[in-house]
Amino acid sequence: MAFLIACPLLALVPTFFEILQHIVEVHIGMYGGIAAARATEHDPLRMAFGFVKVIALMVPGYWITRFLVRHDAAFARRVDPRAIQLFAGWLFFSALLAGVQLFALPQGGAGQLVAILLGEIVTCLLLGWAVAAPLGSASIGPFRSIAIMGRRLPWTFFFMLAAILPLMVPHYIFAALAILGPKSLLWPIMLLDSLLVAWLTAVMIAAGYHAAIRATDLAGFSVILGAGTTNEIEMPAKISNQIS
Repeated sequence: MAFLIACPLLALVPTFFEILQHIVEVHIGMYGGIAAARATEHDPLRMAFGFVKVIALMVPGYWITRFLVRHDAAFARRVDPRAIQLFAGWLFFSALLAGVQLFALPQGGAGQLVAILLGEIVTCLLLGWAVAAPLGSASIGPFRSIAIMGRRLPWTFFFMLAAILPLMVPHYIFAALAILGPKSLLWPIMLLDSLLVAWLTAVMIAAGYHAAIRATDLAGFSVILGAGTTNEIEMPAKISNQIS
């Protein structure tokens, strides 16, 4: 919540793209009823805007992670070329993973559930990279992140689930109300849902940050050492040996 107050415009980036997706969904008639929702669920236009929205939910990871380190809005907003370069690498991979899930894997039934589960596992394994990159540290890339986070995977998975579930429930309730409820309430519901997504994004990224900090602390070093400086984060020999 502190980030939402300290950086309100940045916090609303997910809201803007959520509203765009809702505009597309209204345009294709998705909220005309249950049959219409099923018929348009995988509409190409909706899928395309959904992909853009997913990326928009990832981008605040740069600002939120930096804010959580120092609780300093100026540090969070700062354009750090090294941090942006490293974050772009993580963002590209994460966007690629999201694209595979949306456009290459099954979009229904058990296949979709398996794809979602595998995607969440990969996300958990890469949280160390996701936290180190926006802080400008190259000492934790994808392979080191897997080595560190893999040891804490069950705890991390259920911690992330517990963090987002309280907000995911109203998110899906809003979706159901938009389809089944009075059409006079459609846009108020859409607006509330879009604002909720900003909160959900902040919670999701904050949960990932704390999970990564916990895992690195248990591994014997600090992922935030020297954040915003030129200091490197030293990797303990026991982990370095595992990934070399």
